[in-house]
Amino acid sequence: EPTRALLVQALHEVKALANARGVRLTDHDLRQVLAQLDSLPPDSTSSMQRDLLAGHASELEDQNGTVVRLAAESGVPVPLHTVIYRVLSLYQHRGRV
Repeated sequence: EPTRALLVQALHEVKALANARGVRLTDHDLRQVLAQLDSLPPDSTSSMQRDLLAGHASELEDQNGTVVRLAAESGVPVPLHTVIYRVLSLYQHRGRV
């Protein structure tokens, strides 16, 4: 499914970034994360999603923003995280000048 493919790509970007910064993540680690996510109810949402929909401050800067910033510092491409961060930044700041 397309959504799962995006999730897997995002996890691989984090793995590449972590490894570049000396934190060893393996494919086994990624499979464990996917198994945890697969165990969630299909209609579950993240706190970031709930916050963005409600117009509240979210963890966007601390999560995707950090991945994008550390990747830029490390020279690691994270194209999906960059798109997610930019799109959600627009959503988070809608209506603000």
